Amino acid sequence: MNRQKLWSLTIVFIMLCGLVTPAKVSAIEVARFDPTIALVLGGGSARGFSHVGLIRALEENGIPVDLLVGTSMGSIVAGLYAAGYSVENMTEIVTALDMSTLLDIPMPLGGGVVDTTGIQHFLDVLFEGRTYNQLPIPYYSIIVNLRTGRELALHDGKVSKGIQASMSIPGIFPPVQIGDQYYVDGGLKNQVPANVAADLGADIILAVSLEKDFQDPNHRRIMTNIQMSLTAMMEGYTEINTAMADVLIVPEVAFDSSMDYQRADYFIQQGYKAGLTYMDEIKTAILAKYPDFEFTPYHQPGYTSQELKQILRTANREVANLPRRFTLKPELKFDSDYSFPKLGLKFTHGPLNWFGMGYRYGFHPQEGGHEVFIDWGRDNWGSVDLYVRQSPEREDPTFGLYVGGPKIEQLMLEGTYVSQGPKAWQVSASNTALLNYPRAVAGLALRVTGLRPEEMDEETNIQDHLLMAVAPQVQVFPWGEEYFPVGMVLSRPYLLTGVTVETPVTELELRPTFRVGIGSELQFFGLYPGDVSLGVEVQSTGKSTWKFGLKSIKF
Repeated sequence: MNRQKLWSLTIVFIMLCGLVTPAKVSAIEVARFDPTIALVLGGGSARGFSHVGLIRALEENGIPVDLLVGTSMGSIVAGLYAAGYSVENMTEIVTALDMSTLLDIPMPLGGGVVDTTGIQHFLDVLFEGRTYNQLPIPYYSIIVNLRTGRELALHDGKVSKGIQASMSIPGIFPPVQIGDQYYVDGGLKNQVPANVAADLGADIILAVSLEKDFQDPNHRRIMTNIQMSLTAMMEGYTEINTAMADVLIVPEVAFDSSMDYQRADYFIQQGYKAGLTYMDEIKTAILAKYPDFEFTPYHQPGYTSQELKQILRTANREVANLPRRFTLKPELKFDSDYSFPKLGLKFTHGPLNWFGMGYRYGFHPQEGGHEVFIDWGRDNWGSVDLYVRQSPEREDPTFGLYVGGPKIEQLMLEGTYVSQGPKAWQVSASNTALLNYPRAVAGLALRVTGLRPEEMDEETNIQDHLLMAVAPQVQVFPWGEEYFPVGMVLSRPYLLTGVTVETPVTELELRPTFRVGIGSELQFFGLYPGDVSLGVEVQSTGKSTWKFGLKSIKF
């Protein structure tokens, strides 16, 4: 074969390869191609719990999730799902989680009102210390560099650290150091980061926006104006970034408070409803690009209930054992012997560990006054409070002791002793929610009191030294389970009625006292519970007194 024929055959071979090879490659690519579906979860504080319900709807309808991007609360849910937690696992986590045990309000403040060290350690246990590249599903957290103002889709380092940064609202939470830079909540620049999913090459983008709407706003309220201003700024970014989404899902949570962490079940259900509402649009968007796509229902298995309980126990234990810096905290207590509030300050943590010491003032004309105290307490063990009080109408100081808890379900056991006053000691058992309905709650308290005869009021004409009392009460909530935001506090108003029937132990001599009033359950920052009430008590003798009630608030 001469050289000319060899070149001719070579040229023909190359031409045939050029004609055949592309067709074969194209066929292979079409056969193995599987579109990447990205789920983008926006921020919204407590309303972000709705993301859990939405994922359930996607699973039931065969919409796979191949890529996750999250901001703020959306970053928590996205991270958990990316790590392999099931919808049931996430539901159990958010409904049973007491956020107040993970967040601390130290004084003096350090970069923010609320310290998030606890939640970072809690999440680190849930994620088993994993980094982003160790997660089964690719996942990105959106954070903002506090110095440059630039957003970053984080996909490197510990997942728990990235989520901590993604939820760090400036002024509320301190910035989080990653490397040599400090980062805050990604919602400042990208509340719904659909554009990030597009940059990562997602074929179908499903984005969830938890928009906050304002109906008939009161522009005389500073907090309303601040919230509306922040929303207006973020909406500009949101509109640009969500333009990349194939479907923008908006759950019906616009008029619900973002601080209402106690209503996780409700938000999850709203997210599920939203998923079903938008399902036809989601499927249409997928089929428009990939007509042969098959929707096969699936279920991410996650952990068993026992495995999850063990993980949560470990996480809670590690958070409880975290060393905390020396802090100055507000102190709000309620004297159960004489029914008056006490207000003050205390030092705790640091070298004091679980002990606290401080000063408070009791608002009672006879038994109140200046008080110094030392206390100790843990949620699962109970609490002890030892104090010395100087009342204006007493020459000698009064020594007192309080022992309470631990609280089991709604049952609370308490005991007190005071060195002066008509009441020497008292033990009680109370259940504030024996019957619990959305619009009414019935409770019951049993109490035994030991009296000090030499200090008893002669008008009471009680000769026995030992009294027993039964005190049922009913709270009626006209607006059901709804909380109303008042600044940084959620309020759930109620009407109160009750009766206390007291009698000497040695003989049956009933002395009823009737009470009516108004009050409100409170949630400070949506996390720290409290209760305030004001009413009038009418005794069987016709004597009436005003009563102010305040349950202690734990910060």
